[in-house]
Amino acid sequence: MVSLPDQRVRARVYIMRIAIKRSTLCALVLTCLVQSGVEPRPAAAQSPESSSSAPAFPSDESYLRLLSPGHEAYRALDGDRMKQLVVEQTAIARRYRDAGHQYWGRIIGTDADHETATWMAEQLRHAGAEVRLDELDLPPQWVPRSWEASVSRPGEGVTLASAMPTYASAGTPSDGIDVELIDVGLGMETDFRGRQVRGKAVVIHAIPRPGIISLMRSAAVRGAIERSGDNGAAAILIVIELPGNIQTLIYRVNATVPTLTLGSDDGATLQRMLSEADAGQPPRLRLRLDVQEVEGLTTSVVSGVVPAATEGAERVVIVAHRDAFFEGASDNASGVATAIELARYFAQVPRDQRRRAVEIIGTPGHHNRAGTGPAWLVEHQDTVLRKAALLLNAEHSAHALVDHWGAALQATNSLGPFDWSVNGSPKLLEIANRSFDEFGIPRWAQMNGLRGEVGLIEDLVPSINLMHAGVLLHSNAETADAIPASGLAATARAYAKIIDETNRLDVSALVPMGTDPR
Repeated sequence: MVSLPDQRVRARVYIMRIAIKRSTLCALVLTCLVQSGVEPRPAAAQSPESSSSAPAFPSDESYLRLLSPGHEAYRALDGDRMKQLVVEQTAIARRYRDAGHQYWGRIIGTDADHETATWMAEQLRHAGAEVRLDELDLPPQWVPRSWEASVSRPGEGVTLASAMPTYASAGTPSDGIDVELIDVGLGMETDFRGRQVRGKAVVIHAIPRPGIISLMRSAAVRGAIERSGDNGAAAILIVIELPGNIQTLIYRVNATVPTLTLGSDDGATLQRMLSEADAGQPPRLRLRLDVQEVEGLTTSVVSGVVPAATEGAERVVIVAHRDAFFEGASDNASGVATAIELARYFAQVPRDQRRRAVEIIGTPGHHNRAGTGPAWLVEHQDTVLRKAALLLNAEHSAHALVDHWGAALQATNSLGPFDWSVNGSPKLLEIANRSFDEFGIPRWAQMNGLRGEVGLIEDLVPSINLMHAGVLLHSNAETADAIPASGLAATARAYAKIIDETNRLDVSALVPMGTDPR
């Protein structure tokens, strides 16, 4: 019979053997993964703080990092270094917020915009590019200086913490407005029938749909705001029906009366107060929104060129807009980081081996009313596209896949799917798709026509556009934690391979059939 102490000793030995076997197995698995092309995962940069409304994002180490045999050269495009560039840009935005600005981000014409331009120029210079900044005078810019919104009924008052003006919203008188609240559901035409909304604050529920710029496809943007104004609403509150109390800024809407978005939690409070209200005593909205048209602001276009072997050679042009709402980690810190890393990669190629120059253009004001970035590209298209063999848009380069799961937003350890487009020859389409597949870029089955920053010029030269944006777009939950380093690396490597392959071809092989190369 075995004594109790002997049993304990044997148990400890058994446990140690298991531990040794497990550690050996882990080592073997790691070895196999490395040999099969799975990259090691160093600790990556993480955002020092995240919005309380954001879902819990997996760590960078939880994403699979693949590098197929024959692609070892592209390991130099470092996702962790790119992630750090994203973190630095989001920090610029938070500093602007912490300086007391309710309307915050890397907003055109602001101190954050100028800091971002200087930062990008320094990063491009450090990467090995020849850099220049072109300063632009801006037309008057819409700026909401401050706002406060609350709802009350007898015995109860609630501050709407998530309230955010829609871009270009009208303001209120200096002393604000105090009006009755009414809910009109999705804001469809039938929702207004028989409803008296004149002089009231209208509550609309916007349900984001799958795909890019989902809020632009919601009822709130498909006429609900206009219908509310046409029916005489004094103010409009758009409840973004995503779990939590996320702040969201939507733009390109015709808001002729004070219009704000709310998070779902604040929206639920409004619904409760409306349902519990006594007859004749409906809840009331108290709103003050100070909006100004600010003159005399400036911004800059940042350009960085990695020169070719010969002067006057053809160019590959990579455009990335610099501005952002809130932290703007995906839109568009990720794109800027991608462009900088591509400049670094091609600057390491011996100059006598560079058939084409690579030019990075960091444009301002993608989101402002004037569309300053796209407008500048159109105005300077003869310069931007002169001898351009290929145009790439670096925008929304990576984001974790996020979806509804019950009453919460759940982030996965997978890269979200991309909208994409290719303007060019069948050969260019083949190169793009093969590169996307080889580096594991998930995308929708068909090109969807989304164009991003380069939409007004992309048809003029061979061009490729790859963008991801899901339900967190233009919200305060779009933080650096949502951007997987592996996704940044995959996008940059796919773009680099596309450039390498197209650099072996004449422009005539890249343009659409029947098109004369520029």
